[in-house]
Amino acid sequence: MASILIVHPDRKTQRMLQRILGVTGYRVDIADDLEQGTRLVGHAVPILVVLDGIAFGADEISAFFANAKARGAEACMTLLGGEIDQVPAILGMGSVTNLLVHPMPTLGEELTVTTHKLIRGDLFGAEKYLLWGTELHETMITRASQRAELVGRLAQQVRARGQSARVASAAMLVADELISNAVHNAPVDAAGVHYRKDLPRDQELELDEPHQVRLRWGCDARYIAIEVTDRFGSLDRDTVLSSLAKKDIRESGGGAGMGVALTYRSCDHLVFNLAPTKRTEIIALIDVRQPTTERVPASSYNVFVERS
Repeated sequence: MASILIVHPDRKTQRMLQRILGVTGYRVDIADDLEQGTRLVGHAVPILVVLDGIAFGADEISAFFANAKARGAEACMTLLGGEIDQVPAILGMGSVTNLLVHPMPTLGEELTVTTHKLIRGDLFGAEKYLLWGTELHETMITRASQRAELVGRLAQQVRARGQSARVASAAMLVADELISNAVHNAPVDAAGVHYRKDLPRDQELELDEPHQVRLRWGCDARYIAIEVTDRFGSLDRDTVLSSLAKKDIRESGGGAGMGVALTYRSCDHLVFNLAPTKRTEIIALIDVRQPTTERVPASSYNVFVERS
């Protein structure tokens, strides 16, 4: 029988995760450490493994992953509690596709959505991260020069909804980087060459239908969600992970644009929904509930790849 495996040493966290993940209908197995987790993997078919971030420093981690993959595990989710200093090491591994760093109750929100997306394969849409009924404002970008106007208008609308200047500034930065990436870095030719990535960002470009970019955004008083979609699907998992790990936020990665690392550091949760050769959808979530002094000094991220 397919199951979800939790590997975490803290009993309180185990119980909390079991309650949240139990709503999926799958059996939830619990292990205190990697050794116990490896034994459980030998007798189960885990479709999802939820792992304590501290485990990535253990010598057994590679063997554990190999065993879990051999038994059919399709995805791994990594949780960090107070071990935020582990984030650079986890990013540097280049293999962790789902990292959740926030405490409850935000963790419960992130964990529920991430789990359902991983299990069901229904990846796309910012609606999944916002409360039911939240309006999403949509714009199709048909000229590169629209970016500045759209970003400025977005900031004004965010402020008009009672949000702070900090939140409006973060929304501007995120939208600007994601739109620029979709217009200039996403397009590729048949040989996989990113033929617009070196063009000046202020150069006017008329965008025909394949090059048009969709911007959607909404706010439900918990998050501002900014979603940008291109129709090339040229961004891949490895490029995303290497871009997130960059210490210099202005380093560039082929196809990712120099703004991925900057966007990650400017929001609270960054989601990549990848459909290779079809479309790339990036969703940035800015938590508007916490003042700057109470924000976790790290961000969650997910990299989802559509099953072929």
